[in-house]
Amino acid sequence: MMVKKRVLFAGLFFLVTTVRAQYVSLNTSELNALRKLVKTDEQVSQFYKRIETKADESLKDQPAPIALITSQGLLMGDPNKMASLQALQDVDKIFCLALRASIGGEARYLKKCLSFLLAWANANQPDGNPINETKLEDMVFAYDLIRSKISSKDRIQIDNWLSRMREKEIQHESGRNGKGTSVNNWNTHRVKMMIMINYTLQDGKYDQHVEEQLVKQIGHNLNADGSTYDFHERDALNYHIFSIEPFLKAITVMKRATGKDYFQVTSSSGGSIKKGVDFLVPYMEGVKTHKEFLNSKVEFDRKRASNNEKGFQINDFIPARGIPALSPAVYFDRSYLDVIDKAKTGTDAYFDWQILLARLRQQKGS
Repeated sequence: MMVKKRVLFAGLFFLVTTVRAQYVSLNTSELNALRKLVKTDEQVSQFYKRIETKADESLKDQPAPIALITSQGLLMGDPNKMASLQALQDVDKIFCLALRASIGGEARYLKKCLSFLLAWANANQPDGNPINETKLEDMVFAYDLIRSKISSKDRIQIDNWLSRMREKEIQHESGRNGKGTSVNNWNTHRVKMMIMINYTLQDGKYDQHVEEQLVKQIGHNLNADGSTYDFHERDALNYHIFSIEPFLKAITVMKRATGKDYFQVTSSSGGSIKKGVDFLVPYMEGVKTHKEFLNSKVEFDRKRASNNEKGFQINDFIPARGIPALSPAVYFDRSYLDVIDKAKTGTDAYFDWQILLARLRQQKGS
């Protein structure tokens, strides 16, 4: 009996120790720093109040997972798209529950967050479509945040779901050579999700593959002048941003997990992620202007404009729209804060979650 107990204890110890440092979300020291900011920084405190409110509301809700997310290629109003968007409201609930559980340490928020994650793990059937599944980014962040706090049984169940998603992303036809989606924003989002899932699971199974895919996409998507394939395909800075933002989130995880910094790495064609960020700067500072979607090569853009969908009309680029791309870039270069300050609208104090993440990670040298 004593031998069995020792074996059981050793097995449990192994399961605990295999849940290593968080690279996708926040590690222990970063969470401690965030707890202090919640108490001492008015902007962070106001942000956390929103998290608290949403988490409290979510305690009363039941998970509403959908078997297959269908949004890409569908117009607003399409029943399948609207059903998916309705189900995806769970993502913000899971994010807020996980953050509150991690900062406040109250078991009821962790328990509820876990119930949502298990429901999605049981019901959702990933198909690898990167534009649909990129919408689960904050869910992966949330799971990484609480993964070390749940039982091995529950962890295995959710891990298996995310592992299936990673496999589907790797195999998805959109990433095949010769397809436009293998070089445009589709592939950047695919690379981002593969990297986030890979370093949440930390099983080492695809470490080399996801890094190779990242390097390949830098070479294919980014031009020497900083423009992206998407900018020329869609004639829209909004789509340039839609590729630069996932690049930045992917390389942030890579740097935290491996120590490798891909921000300034230049491909054989002369492109780099830094150049892609810098390409936006004159448009955000008002030095340059651009008429969005005027000469887009994609018919779906015109269909969305005809459907009166916000952000797809032929209008001048709004500088503040570039903030989602520059905010995660602050982790690599704090000088982008000045550009963001110029581009933001209104007189109220500006708060950005990605900038806060950058602050936390820089403080700890992550």
